[in-house]
Amino acid sequence: MTKKNSYPMISIITCTFNSEKFLEKALESIQKQTYKNIEHIINDSYSTDKTLEIIKTYIQQNEKEYSIKFIQSPPSGVANALNVATKEATGDIIHYLHSDDYYFKKESLEEAASYFIKNPNLVWLTGNFLIEIRGKKIAIPQTHLLRINPEKALSAMNIVSHENTFMRREAVQEYGGFNEDKNFVVEYSLWLKLIQDHKPLIVDDEFTVFIIHKGSTSTGSVFKFSKAVLRAFKTQRKEKIFPLIGYYEDNNFYYQYKKIVEKVKEFRSLFDFENF
Repeated sequence: MTKKNSYPMISIITCTFNSEKFLEKALESIQKQTYKNIEHIINDSYSTDKTLEIIKTYIQQNEKEYSIKFIQSPPSGVANALNVATKEATGDIIHYLHSDDYYFKKESLEEAASYFIKNPNLVWLTGNFLIEIRGKKIAIPQTHLLRINPEKALSAMNIVSHENTFMRREAVQEYGGFNEDKNFVVEYSLWLKLIQDHKPLIVDDEFTVFIIHKGSTSTGSVFKFSKAVLRAFKTQRKEKIFPLIGYYEDNNFYYQYKKIVEKVKEFRSLFDFENF
């Protein structure tokens, strides 16, 4: 854990693949940060557009200002790229800045670090969801719901803004990182596991802007958004979560529920006429 009044190093992780459209804005927002105790890890999945040129220029301009590590890994999904990059991180705190996101203000990292400095045992913090659509920024203050009952709110829906969440590096690794199975939400399992042992510090603030565009993995179209919702429900079942109730596997409620389900299956099997 970071000692009080020390300045934790923040590992910024950015994964790219043919990201030329928005990447420069993301990188420029890092350059402008007032907090300089950072390292930036970029994992590219062998881009074929101008992404590599943009990264090369960025490294040349900033390598003397802060540590920048560039790696490449085969394209195997966002979760895999994030997990590969996380293994390279050495900072106290990790923040994932996607190539089509950018820091909302130049003090974003300074403000995030201040929460960890004031709360030396803090494991993770999360803020509001700030989106940009067609050039207009809209803040979604879902933290008001989270504050009421974090466990139940998160069990109902994945309302933690990935882009506005900062975590201890050790916690990301200890709780399994990101789910690489494309049938599940990349980060939802991590939140559901983390919150069982560590409540997040919920702040009514925004650190990062999430750009909604046609190429967005989960919000680029109604179809993509619908698939993301279905993956969230599958993640809940995988993690033994009941929406709103929020019971976990070791809870007696879940044990009784499993017994009922087994009895129902047994009863239904009696009407399986194919076996006659």
